Amino acid sequence: MPQFRQLLHALQQHKLASWRHLVLAAALVLGGLIIFTYSSISVLGNNRVPTNVLEPSLSNIGSSNNAKTDDTKHGAESNASNACFTDLDLLRLYAGNASTVEYARLNVVVSKTENFTAFTDSLDVSIPSYRTVHLDTDASRETQSEKDCATSATIEAPLTPSPPDASHMIFGVATSLKGLEDSLDAFAHWASNTSAHIVAVVEQGGSSTRSRIQDRAETLGIRLTITQTEDEQLDRYFSLIHVLYQHRDASTQWAVLIDDDTFFPSMTNLVSRLASAYDPSIPQYIGAMTEDLSHISSTGYMAYGGAGIFLSLPLLSDLQHVFETCHAFKERGDRMLASCIYAHTSTKFTWERGLYQLNIRGDASGFFESGRPLPLSVHHWSSWFQADMVALSKIASICGEGCLLRRFHLSKDWFLVNGYSVIQDATLWNDPRPMEQTWEKSKNKGSVSDPFAYSLGPLRRVDADKVSMRLRGVLVDEELESVRQVYVLNGTDETPPRVLEVVWRVLDVDE
Repeated sequence: MPQFRQLLHALQQHKLASWRHLVLAAALVLGGLIIFTYSSISVLGNNRVPTNVLEPSLSNIGSSNNAKTDDTKHGAESNASNACFTDLDLLRLYAGNASTVEYARLNVVVSKTENFTAFTDSLDVSIPSYRTVHLDTDASRETQSEKDCATSATIEAPLTPSPPDASHMIFGVATSLKGLEDSLDAFAHWASNTSAHIVAVVEQGGSSTRSRIQDRAETLGIRLTITQTEDEQLDRYFSLIHVLYQHRDASTQWAVLIDDDTFFPSMTNLVSRLASAYDPSIPQYIGAMTEDLSHISSTGYMAYGGAGIFLSLPLLSDLQHVFETCHAFKERGDRMLASCIYAHTSTKFTWERGLYQLNIRGDASGFFESGRPLPLSVHHWSSWFQADMVALSKIASICGEGCLLRRFHLSKDWFLVNGYSVIQDATLWNDPRPMEQTWEKSKNKGSVSDPFAYSLGPLRRVDADKVSMRLRGVLVDEELESVRQVYVLNGTDETPPRVLEVVWRVLDVDE
């Protein structure tokens, strides 16, 4: 720019009278300004935001909320140098009508290593002090000190594995079009990019809905086939043994009957368990019983459909010869299947203890907070009780499926049940093995005093002093490899809600 100032000065000194010269000089000045401005913008545009900045507009992945933080409100607050902040819009989602919340934050860094052996039992970190955050403002976020966003704990985790090959498994579900569409995100967790084949038998009609479901399944990496029938739900379920046989291919070893709310937390574990414990070349009938012993007198000893019923291909083949005969039983779907197998084959039921029907109602926290091995399957998670398995499982993208529901000790009597809750429970130190019986008592009359002990025992009474902050939302940033979990303790008339945000991120190679 000094060159243009000198030119103007020279023009003034020589008192150019020609308008043509003045116009030319003005054009040169304007051109210089344009070049300078463009160059400045280009330089700024090439300055990348630091990779450790947590973006304010992350989607809430939990199925209970689909809100997004509105980054149009941030304005000047969105300065890239402000990497540490409290997301007020996020807190408002879980504060109800409260004008304040008590807020704290833990920051866990995950170092992925090929030499990984096992997860630590303790994060060895104290719950940070809560501070009062006011929500009755127009601001979308609030600056935090760098200390608040500093690393609280670092743990090791395995390298991200490739999805397992499940091409030898074909899954059948009898549901409605709506039920199928609502289940896609859950199916994606365990079936995406595994080559597992899901065959859904649904009602007639809804061509546009069917096309939408098929397109979304393809986007999610789910291998889905939809077939339609006029049969009633009961007949649709039993027809799966015929439909799955028709859709088998040369690699098929197992046919699996599921409900639309059957969830497999780890397909890797499921594939591994089948391969190590069961021979698919002989007739096999594998599943799980109900957890409620008082149900058995009316249903018998059989596999319950919600936990997943696994039929080897030889057994599935045998059932084709008696399909029409067994269809006349007209019992409940899973009971009809059991009756057919018992009446026409010599195959007997095998109870796989890693599968869970979960016939429990109300508060299922005792099951999820027990610290026991990760289940192979979970059922009724969005009906008989509430446990958002889709949101819960998002942390697997950071630390792997092995850290789902893992109970990490924090400090004193505090524990993080990863993806489900943050709890304070002094009784865990006395004996960590018994499961807290938090769910409702069985509604079935019987002589058994504790009908759940045979399957879930040992059990213990509910701890009245336990504090449990439940997962209410999960936000994922795939580019930054970070997951934000929001755990909430509801407020009372006397106390505001308490929110603990646990931020997980993968260790940057440059750190």
